[in-house]
Amino acid sequence: MLMHTKKDNEMQADRRSLLTAGLFAGGAAAVVLGASGAAQAQDANKESVLDKAIRTKKITVAASLKYPPNLYLNDKGEPDGYEIAIIRRMMNDISPDIQVEFADMDFGQMFAAVESGRADMMTTGTILPSRSLRGWFAGCAVTFQPVYIVGRQAAELTFDQMNNSSFKFAALQGSSQEAKIRALYPKASVSVFPDQTGAIGEVMSGRANATLQSLFTIVNTKKQGVDLAIIGNAPAYVDHNTFFMPTGDMKMYMFVTNWLLFNAAGGIINSLYREYIGKDAIAAGLPYLAVGPGGSPLRIEA
Repeated sequence: MLMHTKKDNEMQADRRSLLTAGLFAGGAAAVVLGASGAAQAQDANKESVLDKAIRTKKITVAASLKYPPNLYLNDKGEPDGYEIAIIRRMMNDISPDIQVEFADMDFGQMFAAVESGRADMMTTGTILPSRSLRGWFAGCAVTFQPVYIVGRQAAELTFDQMNNSSFKFAALQGSSQEAKIRALYPKASVSVFPDQTGAIGEVMSGRANATLQSLFTIVNTKKQGVDLAIIGNAPAYVDHNTFFMPTGDMKMYMFVTNWLLFNAAGGIINSLYREYIGKDAIAAGLPYLAVGPGGSPLRIEA
């Protein structure tokens, strides 16, 4: 009789999980390949961002450097943060000679910058379906960001209390949080701001009841001494965020997707996330989601 130990069963389960994740990632790539035939044919004569970067030894990345520890200017005035580190590693793997220029702008301007060609790609955005009409998102996540409802004081608010004309949210203009608020709480009012600092300030001043903020914004705000209170015991939802690039650039899409999948499976992405964001999240008592094998989310609690 064939006997299976607990360890054998766990190993088999792990193999099945990895296989499933791999099939999921491969299937997603196949869908993009099939669905993008027209766009690929349309842009067949256009130089890939990847080839352009190799030829010119330069790539321009749209970024909003106002969101430490994810995207910011360090004490030397240089771009720094989790996504900056990932992009630099990625470009170095193409060629160490490529210079990465981060074009700092408001978040709401970044998609248009890629569309118009003023930027070759941009740092991450949430994969809103409407945005995919303007360009291509990579086929693997860079972050899975838990998004919490936060306010001045911890409270257990019901849906009806928040979905009310007397309840006011504050949000980053053009962000996925703004879109989610309008979709989830259509009766509530929303004030929008060009940066998260304005949205958080609106809440802390009492002019707004709550805002939706990602994990890294909450962690950074708490480190700065602003005591945002999480409303409820769990995230309102989780954002899938990844890099955005021009429509039809299959060569760049495949390289970025492959690079992310390879480094997610190898633990590099999780290691960088923990260095810049995860360790402070854990210290604040907030678990985080790493990007694991196959681009799937991994919950990290310690």
